[in-house]
Amino acid sequence: MSEPESKTWYWEKHWTDFRAGSRKLRIAYDGALALAVLYDQGTPRTVAEIVRHLPFKVPVVHVAWSGDMVMSTRAYAFEAPTMENAVHLPRPGDLGWDPKFGELTLTYGTAQCRLPSGDNTLVAFGQVVEGLAPLADWCRARRFVGQGTLRFEIA
Repeated sequence: MSEPESKTWYWEKHWTDFRAGSRKLRIAYDGALALAVLYDQGTPRTVAEIVRHLPFKVPVVHVAWSGDMVMSTRAYAFEAPTMENAVHLPRPGDLGWDPKFGELTLTYGTAQCRLPSGDNTLVAFGQVVEGLAPLADWCRARRFVGQGTLRFEIA
C-alpha cells in the first residue's frame, strides 16, 4: 500500500518530518514535572548541543509579541552551526531555541514567532508529551506573576 498523498504534501514534509526522536527530557517547575521528547533524529546538532549542557535551569518570562509562549531571560550560546528546521508557527508543547538571540522557548498554546521588528523563526528541538496542561497553566501565569524557573534534565 502506498503512502497517503497527504503525507507527501510539501508542507507536511517540510514542517513535520523533522519531528522525530526518542531521547526524553524532564522539565521540572514549582514541584511539578512534564516530560518531553527531543528531536534527536530531526534536529540532531541542536539536540546534541543542548544535551551536552544538561541539566540546567531556565529562568523564563511570558513573551510580549508571539502569543502563548514563555522565553528565557538569558541567552544560551549553544554551538549548533545551523538553523535546523526553523519554524515560524510553533505547535503547542514545542521546545524552541533561537540561535540569533540565544533564547530558549516553550510554546504552550497558539503562537507565531514575532519580534517588534516583525516575523521571526526558531529551531523546534522537542515537544512536551506528558503534562502539558498543568505546564500551560504555569506558563500562562507568567504574564501576571512574573518570572519563573524551568529545570531541564535528562529523564
